[in-house]
Amino acid sequence: MVDFRNINIFVPIVMMTLLFGVVGMYWFEFLQKIQYPLLGVLVLLIGLPHGATDFLLFRHLHGPELGKKMVFKFFCFYLVAVLGYLAVWFVAPLLALVIFLVISAYHFGQSNWQSLPVVSGIRPVLNVSFGAFTIGGAVLWHWDEAQNIVRQMIGDLPAWSDSTMANIQWFVMLFNIALLFGIRLSRQINQSLLLSELLKLSVLAFMFYNTPLWVGFTLYFTLWHSLSSLLDQILFFRHQWPTFTLTNYYYQAAPYTLLAIFGLLGLMFGQSFLFPNASFLSLFLILIACMTLPHIILMEERYK
Repeated sequence: MVDFRNINIFVPIVMMTLLFGVVGMYWFEFLQKIQYPLLGVLVLLIGLPHGATDFLLFRHLHGPELGKKMVFKFFCFYLVAVLGYLAVWFVAPLLALVIFLVISAYHFGQSNWQSLPVVSGIRPVLNVSFGAFTIGGAVLWHWDEAQNIVRQMIGDLPAWSDSTMANIQWFVMLFNIALLFGIRLSRQINQSLLLSELLKLSVLAFMFYNTPLWVGFTLYFTLWHSLSSLLDQILFFRHQWPTFTLTNYYYQAAPYTLLAIFGLLGLMFGQSFLFPNASFLSLFLILIACMTLPHIILMEERYK
């Protein structure tokens, strides 16, 4: 999540987010025309690389005890997790989608709350509620577009109205606000942190509500989540490698980013018999889901 303590990160990303929201208010059709190129460029440059250094993170966490056996176990774990979850998508897509939504919501909230001084017992609730807000902002406020994508992933859906789904998202937002005031009243965060979290919710809500589904998803996933995670990992790696730079990061991430791209191409090649009703965007989400599971497990270890 965007580091609000660093004004050089905070200001440009917030201003860009607000700019897209304003553009969406007056030129929504323009954003619809550019949403797929925007998705491709930002996910390729920021989204995929932010999760492509998991092995480097594993090396950092287990450096003194790292050997060939542990390296072998790491890649076996990753392969089994990805292929196993892909198999769940194949045989039980609704279950796979529910798992994806829950773990993604937890992970988005995890990256937002990991540096804030709240008691550990309430962190899972904060994580899932904030993550649900970010996912719902892109999906539930644009259910007319999202439902077609979801149908391609899991099949038939109940006939939920756009207004019902939008109201659910408003409730999720209000629930997050109530949680923030609750932890402020219990003195777990100060007034400054309360205001910064309320600002995050307001800026993101404005952007999600006024931009097309894929623009909102792309801006949050890449600029608010992936970029800050990427920068956080660089700082983390510098504890062991003091001269570690952004260039080093992309160099280390390149092979696994390419693997992810080849994985997507492989899914596209096998689409006709694996997921015959899925579009390219649905396949992209399924690939992201398969890569997310082992990534979240590793990030949970990193944040402990």
